[in-house]
Amino acid sequence: MEQKILLVEDHPDTRDLLALMLRSIGFTVYTADDGFEGLKLVAADCPALIITDLHMPNLDGINMIRILRDQPECKTVPILVVSACESRKISDAITAGANEAICKPIDFDSLERVIARLLDQSKSQDLTAF
Repeated sequence: MEQKILLVEDHPDTRDLLALMLRSIGFTVYTADDGFEGLKLVAADCPALIITDLHMPNLDGINMIRILRDQPECKTVPILVVSACESRKISDAITAGANEAICKPIDFDSLERVIARLLDQSKSQDLTAF
């Protein structure tokens, strides 16, 4: 069964490239171009992983993460920040509830390893919940 990833990124070229890369390794990818759209997609179908940028119009990544972490169905969904390396913003995202952050430009091999680790950790948490 394919795992679903929600990709929230406002730059179309970056969003399309990341989605293509993720689909090429077997993920089902849903995309949103801001935090509000991302929240709507999560409400309709909670993904296995959320990847988000921080700097977006309407609702930025940090506030989207805060809202997601307040929703019971999203408390354990791993959230990966993929954004420009601004240590203050990355720190704020982790404090808001992101699990990890990767800086742009993205090294796809590193991204793939982090995604695999986050999904494995999430599976382990799900199994220990019973």
